[in-house]
Amino acid sequence: MQNGGSQRLQSAGFVPSMNAYAGMACQPAGPAPSVSSFTAMSMQSPGVTPNFWQYASVQTPPLVPPPQPAVNFSNAASVQAPSAGFTPNFDGQQGMNAQSAGFSRNAGMMSQSAGIARHAGMGNQSAGRHAGMGNQSAGFSHYSGFTSNIAGFTRKPNSQPDAEPEPELSLSPKESTVTTSSSAMELDENFPGTIAPGVCMYAGEISKALQQLEEVFTAGFITEVEYQERKDKLRAMVPVKAATIPVTGARKSKGNWRPNKKRDRNIRLFLSSTFRDMQAERDYLVKNTFPKIRESCAKRAISFSEIDLRWGVTAEQSESGEVLGLCLEEIDNCRPYFLSLIGDRYGYVPRTIRPEIVKKYPFIANLPYPCSVTEMEVLYGALNDVQEASRALFYTRDISVSSAEGGDNEEKLNDLKRRVRVSGLPLKFYKTPAELSSYVMKDLEDQINGDFPKEEDPDPTEVQNNLHEVYAENKRRGYVPRNLLHDEITKRLFGDGHGTGSSVVVVTGASGMGKSSLLANWCLSYTQDCSSNDLVISHFISCSSETCTFESVVGRVMNVIRREFEIVDQLPADSKEMAREFPRWLSMVPPSVRLVMVVDGLHHLDDVDAAQELRWLPETFPTNVKLLTSAATDSVPYNVICKRNWNTLSIPSLTRYEKEQTISQYLNMYGKSFEKEQEERIVCDDKTSVPLFLHVLLEELRLFGVYEQLNKQIAWYLEARDTVTLFDKTLQRLEQDYDASMVRQALSLICVSRRGCSVKELLDIIGVSRVTFTPFLISIREYLTERAGLLTFFHSHMRGAVVSRYGTQTGGPGYTEAASKLAEYFEQGEGNNDKRRKADELPLLLLMCNQMPRLVNALCDLGVFLELYTQTRKYELKHYWLCCQRSINANVGGSLALAVTKYEATKTEAVDTARTIMRVARFLREMLDYREAEKMLRKAITINTKANGEYSSTVGKAYYLLAEVFWNEGKLVEAEPYALKSLAIREKVLGENHLHVAMSCCGIGELLIEKDPPRAKQYLERALQIRLSHFGPDHPLIARCLQDLSLIADNEGDSEKAVQLCTRACEIREKALGPFHPHLATGLETLAATYKLKGEPGKAETLLLRALNINLLIHGEAHPSVESCHRWLQVVYKDLHRDADSLKHQRLADAVKAKLASLNIKTGERVDDS
Repeated sequence: MQNGGSQRLQSAGFVPSMNAYAGMACQPAGPAPSVSSFTAMSMQSPGVTPNFWQYASVQTPPLVPPPQPAVNFSNAASVQAPSAGFTPNFDGQQGMNAQSAGFSRNAGMMSQSAGIARHAGMGNQSAGRHAGMGNQSAGFSHYSGFTSNIAGFTRKPNSQPDAEPEPELSLSPKESTVTTSSSAMELDENFPGTIAPGVCMYAGEISKALQQLEEVFTAGFITEVEYQERKDKLRAMVPVKAATIPVTGARKSKGNWRPNKKRDRNIRLFLSSTFRDMQAERDYLVKNTFPKIRESCAKRAISFSEIDLRWGVTAEQSESGEVLGLCLEEIDNCRPYFLSLIGDRYGYVPRTIRPEIVKKYPFIANLPYPCSVTEMEVLYGALNDVQEASRALFYTRDISVSSAEGGDNEEKLNDLKRRVRVSGLPLKFYKTPAELSSYVMKDLEDQINGDFPKEEDPDPTEVQNNLHEVYAENKRRGYVPRNLLHDEITKRLFGDGHGTGSSVVVVTGASGMGKSSLLANWCLSYTQDCSSNDLVISHFISCSSETCTFESVVGRVMNVIRREFEIVDQLPADSKEMAREFPRWLSMVPPSVRLVMVVDGLHHLDDVDAAQELRWLPETFPTNVKLLTSAATDSVPYNVICKRNWNTLSIPSLTRYEKEQTISQYLNMYGKSFEKEQEERIVCDDKTSVPLFLHVLLEELRLFGVYEQLNKQIAWYLEARDTVTLFDKTLQRLEQDYDASMVRQALSLICVSRRGCSVKELLDIIGVSRVTFTPFLISIREYLTERAGLLTFFHSHMRGAVVSRYGTQTGGPGYTEAASKLAEYFEQGEGNNDKRRKADELPLLLLMCNQMPRLVNALCDLGVFLELYTQTRKYELKHYWLCCQRSINANVGGSLALAVTKYEATKTEAVDTARTIMRVARFLREMLDYREAEKMLRKAITINTKANGEYSSTVGKAYYLLAEVFWNEGKLVEAEPYALKSLAIREKVLGENHLHVAMSCCGIGELLIEKDPPRAKQYLERALQIRLSHFGPDHPLIARCLQDLSLIADNEGDSEKAVQLCTRACEIREKALGPFHPHLATGLETLAATYKLKGEPGKAETLLLRALNINLLIHGEAHPSVESCHRWLQVVYKDLHRDADSLKHQRLADAVKAKLASLNIKTGERVDDS
């Protein structure tokens, strides 16, 4: 057991249910609630005083139209690298948050990170990060410099009224003057064509700057001499190619973690070929190859999408001759990425080409003969300018497998193939779609690595932030801004100008209603318009396996606070301390800064250590801290949120307009569109009002490759009654595209598992190769989420479809089959080696399959036992044993004693052996098998004394546990000397102020409450003072001392003081441990007894009924705590003259006692529930 207030206590007391569990969340020190007539409670210091960051201030008055436009910049002491390309904004908007009249402004005052962006003043450029934002080139932004586009964290410049005066730049036609402070650089450096020291630019940026400089000169804002001078400087620059060049003298921004985006990290690949003869190849690429590339790119913050126009050109566009223009336009949108498949057909030759298309693409007029659309794509995408087409890739089917028919226009086709061969561009021959896939994969990976060198990839911290950015961008794809919802969120968080708004707003709704998309887009819109002192942190829990724990959420927020405000405190070392310290770290945010935390998907939290119960998340926040989060309405977090009465916003269905816009935007990403009749059919279907239904439908139709059958396919998908049955059709499609048995087994295994399955587990159980399995896995990745390396369903609708289709409901044939395979894997396969995974999955699988003898064997695997016997999972372990006892009358003590004997034979380290034996003994004591527990503890004392001597902390703990066993058996005389022995050892070994000393003092005090109350009070008050010095007033161990002292007060006749102390104990326990904890039940029972003796049986009844419900929930019907509640209710109802109820509870108590006797469990007045 560790020392220190942040450590868990393995304490078990002598009084039933009064022991504080190890690992209970430590509450932060704060104002001590008043407890009248009790003066021993002291308030601890709340923590280190935070260091407040002093932000630079920026004032930006509106621009004035010519002839005297004026722009105020901040004090530029930290501004070293303003970018070229500034022209005044004539729309007069303060803050300049939009482009105006084709001009752009960038004064070097923006910085971004994938997860964090901080704009404090105008100088937050750090080495390797240029000013600018979004997908603009480094050093440039078509935004005004006060907006941002961020998936993660955003920090904007402070604009306090008392900010330091900014140097003013006054401009008039043909005249330019500059006034700056002595500490500022000359601000005409911010004008187009001016090159600040250390600024480097790419070729495209230089060209852009020249264009903007021309516009400024034409508008008359600079003289011809100035224009020529700056133009010469720009032309003399040597463009930057890849290196990241820091800005001289720029102040490092600790929040600037966005990766250095030297170029737009988006790849659009145009796929060109004839359709009918290349159906198989295109299908294979779209369903297998491109998803792999897309996933690989996403890990490096690169967006990849393919443009496959097998369908997506409407009949109206075809009939009007727009097909060719659309294809060529998409080629321009995709440059320089172009992939051509040349098969056995020459392709469709348009009868006529519209004049405006010929005018826009002049090469068409010079063609020697009528060409097919495919040839014109090849010419425009590659052959017309081979030097500029360095990324073009060509593949042609090997002649040995080509069609014997020769295709149409064979002479033209052969000539096209010849010109491709002699062009020098990459050309490869393939025989099968799989071989083609391998070539395409290799060639595209080489191109991507060349264009985006891995050495330029972000560091590990930025990789984490990139995951959030990519996830958010994916959620924004095809999203139509729901402005009313955005405004409502903002209003609820920040008020309407007459109030401060709510500290917490929770977006709720069923799975698939678009909660994640809404939060991702709200972040984007809000960070563009928010106050200058807002620090926005967003965290998408289902983003990856590394982001789904509460530690990742809290740790990320703490890290930002530490960097932003230069906090000297180190981050907490473990999860317990992290949860306890989180409120204090939030209080370190300066009052002048508003922290906005956006945490998406609380229901996706990995529920280790009961994370979904949200005990790690404060119920209240500082006034300058806001939380926007989301939770599904059928989840544990949602229930907790309702109990906390947080502000909730239910997300509505899509309107017709939103559906139309969603369809248009989603298909536009892939260069597709529906016919009007097709779109109308989808929009008019009520089911598409659910965002997930519409998204799945569009994705399925996008993957469908036969345009002639598209209407039929739309009708087939719309036959689905709801999202679950739509997913069932997705499963049918997956069974056609991949091995049906593999699909069924993989999804069934994931469905029956408790926490999901790893890829390795699925491969081992199903017996397929990774090469076979990976394409299928990638194709459904969007519908899965990964937590701690385990795959599970992202949407409950997908799980529902699997249950319905494969019969994986509990007890169903599919469940039995899949659960048996998974259980066998953990019993006999490689899963047996991972005790943590085995403990997670095997016992529950065997219980649900009613395999009780195998469940006993699993629980007697001490590796599994030790994983389950923890503070957060011990009740799960007890539940398994109780089920075994009821079903097959399993002997817990005998089974575990045999397991320990086998364990001793395999271990040579005495200390480890003794520690394990003590844990087993403690569990047996909790299971009321005192005889076996005593044997185990005496054995542990012998081993430890022989190894370490009598005076060791382990021996002291063993004596303490032995005293508890005797106390639980009612042998108080035998218990006292062991308790005193434990105290003496601990004082000598650990010191008088150690928590284990407090534990022994508390136990001795509880022993003496009836025998010697004055001595008991001395021991209890000593324990209380020690624990207060470690934990402050709000820890569960404080509650235990208060409850014990209330018993003494009651014995002394001070019932008022007894009620106050016991009430305070219950308040602490409910806040720290939750409303269904057995320690709370014990406190409620004690408080009820106090009210009963005080003559208030009505209050006692309410408390006892609640305590009874908790005990039944935790322990089941056969437990001494349940019997005790029934006995008290029998007495209380007799006082209330409700004889029938009194008799009822007397019979229930007798039945419990008889059941316990049949199990050889001795009952007494008090039972330890730890």
